[in-house]
Amino acid sequence: MSKLGKLPPLNALVVFEAASRLGSFSRAGLELGLTQSAVSRQIGKLEAFIGSKLFARAVHGVRLTPVGEAYAADISRVLGEVAAVTDGVRTWTGARQITVACSRGIADQWFMPRLTRLQHDIPGLELRLKVTDDIMHLRLDEFDLAVFYRSEKPLGVNTIVLGREEIVPVAAPGFLPLMDVPDPVIIGIEETLREWQDWPHWWRSAGLTAPTDQRRWLLGDYGLCVAAAMQGGGYVLGWTWLIREQLEAGTLVPMHEHTMKSEGRFYLMRPADRHQRRITREVADWLIANNVNNEA
Repeated sequence: MSKLGKLPPLNALVVFEAASRLGSFSRAGLELGLTQSAVSRQIGKLEAFIGSKLFARAVHGVRLTPVGEAYAADISRVLGEVAAVTDGVRTWTGARQITVACSRGIADQWFMPRLTRLQHDIPGLELRLKVTDDIMHLRLDEFDLAVFYRSEKPLGVNTIVLGREEIVPVAAPGFLPLMDVPDPVIIGIEETLREWQDWPHWWRSAGLTAPTDQRRWLLGDYGLCVAAAMQGGGYVLGWTWLIREQLEAGTLVPMHEHTMKSEGRFYLMRPADRHQRRITREVADWLIANNVNNEA
């Protein structure tokens, strides 16, 4: 089933918003270019879908029922948000404007440490960073460039491999090696992305069994996991392409000699069927030049 669930008739929502705002089927019809009877039919469809009356008919027009009043407030807000988002997408086409999509882990650990440098190196750049872990529902028309980890080469886009990830347990300085601790705190992601490799993969790759007395902390995203480990909260799997700065600064330290090669790659992606604007080329070249791990 779609993640949106079962949606009501969308045309009927627009008609309902106008009728509730104007307090009249006839005025709503004039605004939308519909007859009063067409407005009434759309409202009837919506009421049938919801299973409740939204308007009470009266001699001098209509008025919202209590259910209709509550629904109208929510629908007006939601349609306003849709209009604002759509307007933003339509207007984000300036010569120095670009949308880059990436996962939250990549945004937190890779992009954020480089944003000041990006501003300095590409004067006048206006950046929209679209952060999502739901790449399966990310449309090609929603971004100019994207950086994601993928287990297989993506389709419908031109790609450049930024790196093959290496994964090793890390912790804050002063921690004992992982296998020297009988009851380590193991930090993991609460809902691991299907293509990401987590602790069970690393244990198998290393030929080890997880300590019986381990304590697991499951956090909401990878950035939280890294932050918890840096504060001395426990051991986390270090995706070295993402935490290069922490490793070089010594704020995170490898805690086992076994490093697992990831099955996939980090890809820089660009929609294949779209003209590449100058700013897109500039930012793509910058991302490649500032990539610290370009082994394929």
